[in-house]
Amino acid sequence: MIARISQEQNTHCDKEKMFLVALVDGNLPRRNSFRQQLDFLGYASLAFDSPHDLMIDQFDSFEFGCIIIAPRDDYIHSQIEAAMERYRSPILLIAAKENVPAFSALEKFFSDSSKVDLIHESCSRQELNWRLNFLKRQAANDSVRIDHFSFGKYSFDLKRRAAWVGEERILLKPLEFDLTLKLFQNINSVLTREKLYSQFWGESLCSVKSRKLDVCISNLRKKMRIDADERLVLRSIYGRGYELNSLDP
Repeated sequence: MIARISQEQNTHCDKEKMFLVALVDGNLPRRNSFRQQLDFLGYASLAFDSPHDLMIDQFDSFEFGCIIIAPRDDYIHSQIEAAMERYRSPILLIAAKENVPAFSALEKFFSDSSKVDLIHESCSRQELNWRLNFLKRQAANDSVRIDHFSFGKYSFDLKRRAAWVGEERILLKPLEFDLTLKLFQNINSVLTREKLYSQFWGESLCSVKSRKLDVCISNLRKKMRIDADERLVLRSIYGRGYELNSLDP
């Protein structure tokens, strides 16, 4: 469930200039405490119960300045990677007694990342402000991000989140755009169903009963004219996932 933006005075601000924080924590008292601190520090925030809620709502109109997450399970690294990829935002992890196992799983994935930092749940307001400013500086000092990606006649504008086949702009839903880009960025590599469900729906494979991945793949296959391209084939790998193959030498 999503909570509204906490600072009413910011609702009419330019969203591109607003430093908006996504606060992902299922512990309501702790989440409210962090939101109060963010309010005091002048940060607008949106609150989510889980990474799944953050991922499914597709806030294309917002560019989160930071995502604060209290991890709860040991497969959350895929969800965090997906959030970083979609919103290109630094991550601030909340350390608490109940999520020590999750942190042990996260350490090997993000120990070298300059866009992931850690803070204790009982941190002071000053420390929270320092960590947010540190992540802002780190993000600003990162190498210039790539705003365009192309493969043959297919091109993607990552900043405007637009896709083209030749000169024709293709209207894709937010999730379709992200999944299509993921396929083209991983040409000739198998993307497992487990990873795709985790990244794009925030779900573990064992909990998935629907065919929403297959439906989404079918839709983008038609929209992007992949079946009509003799140089590409989008294959379903039985029991594993999907692979976009280039037939060019």
